Amino acid sequence: MISALRIIFFLSLGFILLLIELLTPGFGLPGISGIAFIIIGCFLAAKQSLLWGTIALLTSLFIVILFFKFLEKSLLWRKIRLDTKEDKKEGFSSSEDLSYLIDRTGISLTVLRPSGIVLIDGRRFNAITEGRFIEKDKKIRVIRIEGNKMVVREEVV
Repeated sequence: MISALRIIFFLSLGFILLLIELLTPGFGLPGISGIAFIIIGCFLAAKQSLLWGTIALLTSLFIVILFFKFLEKSLLWRKIRLDTKEDKKEGFSSSEDLSYLIDRTGISLTVLRPSGIVLIDGRRFNAITEGRFIEKDKKIRVIRIEGNKMVVREEVV
C-alpha cells in the first residue's frame, strides 16, 4: 500500500512539474524534474511487477498526449501562445523596400571595397559592389536589390 502511494506521488508530482514548466518560458528545472519524477514513478511501478510498470508507463503517455490534445483548444493555450503574424500583405517588412532605387545613379561617399556608403537622391545607403573596388566620389548605378542589400556598379561616363 505504501509503495502504491509512493508511485502515485511520484507520477502526480511529475505531471504537476510538467504543467508548471508549460506555464513558464524555456525548458528548465521544473520540466527536467517532472520528466525524472515520471520516470521514477514508472520504474517503481515496474519494480512491483512488470504489469504495473507497463500500465504506469502507458497511462503516463496517454495522460501527456491527452493533456496536449486538449490544451491546444483551451483558453489558457490561446493566452500563452503567440498567434499573430507580421505578413508583408499587412504592411510589415523586416527592412525597407529599396526596389525603387534600381537603375538610379548616385555617388560613392566612401571607397567601396566591396562595401561602403553611397549617396542616391540625397540619401545615404550602405551598398556593395559586384566584386570590383570603386573609389570615392565615383558615379555609381544601382543594378539590383537582394533583400536589404544594394548592389552597385561603377557608372562609366
